[in-house]
Amino acid sequence: MNKEIMIGNHKISEDSPTFVIAEMSANHLMDFDRAVAIMQAAKDAGADAIKIQTYTPDTITLDCDDPCFQITQGTIWDGTTLHKLYETAYTPWEWQPKLKKRRWDWYSFLLPLI
Repeated sequence: MNKEIMIGNHKISEDSPTFVIAEMSANHLMDFDRAVAIMQAAKDAGADAIKIQTYTPDTITLDCDDPCFQITQGTIWDGTTLHKLYETAYTPWEWQPKLKKRRWDWYSFLLPLI
């Protein structure tokens, strides 16, 4: 059985060309113009869509120094808390309408994490 879904005019199925979704993550470094440039670069590289996770630190973790909230996995963030990390890496809610307003001729998935 060939299952399919549609995203705009793109059919997604076993028989369809690959639908590439880029991930911005925190690579915008809290700079809106950089976020726009990343979206354009993803489009120019051939991505069909981009996924943007929208949250604030308080929506996904506690501002707490308890050891279970400390980063200690041998990364560049060791010694900080999840909340402090997310303070430098989140995508502001206010960016959603501004990014949508740019009228991309492709798809952006602005995913709020709730």
